[in-house]
Amino acid sequence: MCKKLIGIPNTIVFIDNIYVAGKSLQETYETLVKVLKRLQECNFKLKPEKCKLFTSHIDVFGFRINKEGMSLIKSNIEPLLKVPAPTNLTMLKSFLGKVNYYSRFLKDMAKILSPLYECTKINKFNWTADCQKSFDTIKNKLASADNLRHFNPDLPIIVTCDASNYGLAAVLSNRDQNGIVKPIAYASKKLNTTEQKYAAIDREAMGIVFAVTKFYNYIYGRQFELETDSAALVRIFGPTKGIPKMAAKRLQHYAIFLSAFNYKIKHIKTNNNPADYLSRNPDNKECTSQHIHPIYYNVDKCMHVLHTNSTEIDYLNFKTIQENTEKDLLLSKIIEYCRTGWPNKNLIKSEFLPFHNRKNEISVEQGCLLWGHRVIIPEVNQKAVLKSLHKTHFGIIRMKEIARSYFWWPNLNSEIENIGKSCIICLSNLKNPIKSPQSWPKPPTPWYRLHADFLGPFYNKMYLVIIDSFSKWPEAFEMSNMTAAKTIDVLDRLFSRFGYPDQLVTDNQTTFTGTEFNKYCKENNIKQILAPPYHPATNGAAERFVQTFKSAVTKIRESGCSINSAINLFLFDYRTTPQRTTGETPARLLLGRELRNRFSCLKPPPIVESLSEREGREVCKRKVKFVTGQKVMVRDYRKGHKPWIVGKIVSESVPDLTYIIEVQGMMWKRHIDQMVYCNDDVDSN
Repeated sequence: MCKKLIGIPNTIVFIDNIYVAGKSLQETYETLVKVLKRLQECNFKLKPEKCKLFTSHIDVFGFRINKEGMSLIKSNIEPLLKVPAPTNLTMLKSFLGKVNYYSRFLKDMAKILSPLYECTKINKFNWTADCQKSFDTIKNKLASADNLRHFNPDLPIIVTCDASNYGLAAVLSNRDQNGIVKPIAYASKKLNTTEQKYAAIDREAMGIVFAVTKFYNYIYGRQFELETDSAALVRIFGPTKGIPKMAAKRLQHYAIFLSAFNYKIKHIKTNNNPADYLSRNPDNKECTSQHIHPIYYNVDKCMHVLHTNSTEIDYLNFKTIQENTEKDLLLSKIIEYCRTGWPNKNLIKSEFLPFHNRKNEISVEQGCLLWGHRVIIPEVNQKAVLKSLHKTHFGIIRMKEIARSYFWWPNLNSEIENIGKSCIICLSNLKNPIKSPQSWPKPPTPWYRLHADFLGPFYNKMYLVIIDSFSKWPEAFEMSNMTAAKTIDVLDRLFSRFGYPDQLVTDNQTTFTGTEFNKYCKENNIKQILAPPYHPATNGAAERFVQTFKSAVTKIRESGCSINSAINLFLFDYRTTPQRTTGETPARLLLGRELRNRFSCLKPPPIVESLSEREGREVCKRKVKFVTGQKVMVRDYRKGHKPWIVGKIVSESVPDLTYIIEVQGMMWKRHIDQMVYCNDDVDSN
């Protein structure tokens, strides 16, 4: 529905609902007519009894949305207002859970509920007079809850934060044209036992990071005001000043994190800090998701603000997956089916079919759903996992190989394919198709035959790259010079860890052909194999790895990493990714075990993984079909330009073989071997 209704203004698709808005009755009518015509063209059907036309408000997830902002639906909270005082711990926790759903409307909620939270900490339920007072007060606050205003990115954005000995708090606000500050959302978080022992300045810094992370989708890419009552942090985190060298390492890390944002930090008095109460009496229930409703945004603006924090994967583990699986309506139903039995296929909804087809392979392990050895990721965590999966900018096949080893959800393959076709960094740095490799006899064991080559200058540095032909395990060493003595020193350090190889394949570089290097190989019983002159394909394993190394590290560097971090990240992911030729990871073949990586913590421990041997795959021929008007990436042979550029097919030259393509006002003729697919939403600038 999103694709079919694209281009119609003031129209938003949310799940299976279509929202049509307008500033006037006439504008709403004209937009509605466009939507209905488009739906008719697509043969979409609507049920009149489910349609609401020309209403001044809509009700979504228990909230009422109108032009003034967001408010509570009184009929929904009326049963909560009439509920009697809890008589046991289960009833109390149920009440607190329901009230917490409306926490964004309740200022000082954590302070008011403090006696109730204390009552849940002890094993014996004890309803005191303070508990009754808190119970009555929160119901009165809920009955008279104020509206929260809509987020407006064009108005000044204010993020106010604070911390106490027990918790963190944050308030997101807008300042209108009259200078009145109105809240958009409240948030608080309880500190764990270890965090409560932090110094006061560290807790205040944590409060700032919590606020920025909590309201990330609102503030990323925009300038905002950051308010805190810690004068010291104003100096440390001030964006116009350098990071103090003597600041604690934790504060330096926080400062580096905040440097990615555009903000002005401001000191306010504690008495004027609206987050003060929230931090001193925090909500016990930690927030793990970003509460953002799509209908608050213009669709075009939403495309720029709804980013997932790239570090969110670092906070994911099987406990988070466990909690979010329980909250996920779809997955919680799957768990129920696994425990009580599956209904007939024709009696379940379409969204359950991918799971029903795998019902004999799906199991429940410590509250997590597993398909075989892969953990099924809840919807709220899927974007974070995909973001981290594409962090190395590997190709589609390699990303699928990683995913198959760790996680799954329906339509995962298509979402991975969409990542590669929508990433301009990947599309702009595509390499030419790989030629057929030369035939080498298969080594009998790991570390039997190594291929070595020099790489560079690459970012003004030279590197020695080595790859094991059996396991595909790569190594890369920065070289201050290319002398035989330096090369031998690097090899000695490498061989001290993995042992001497039987064969070492190199090119005819003078370092490898000199007397000193030949003597080194003979002394250590290493058979040196030199590639024939002008035939680098003999050392094809090293040559191909050099291309992969340059391409991957360049893309990671363009994502903002340092050269050393980019190389380490590439080598680590390469070693832990199954190879197409072997079907196993280099780490498994060389070390006999898998390395623990950032995806390992997604599975509940302990899980015994059984590795299945797979037959070698045949390389399929490339079958493509392009049509006139389609956007594609075409080979750019101009000097000083990226190897690939976005173009649009104008006409066919030779049917299904060559095409005329418009690129930046120029007409290029390209063969299908010089063209690859890309999504229509790829920016051609």
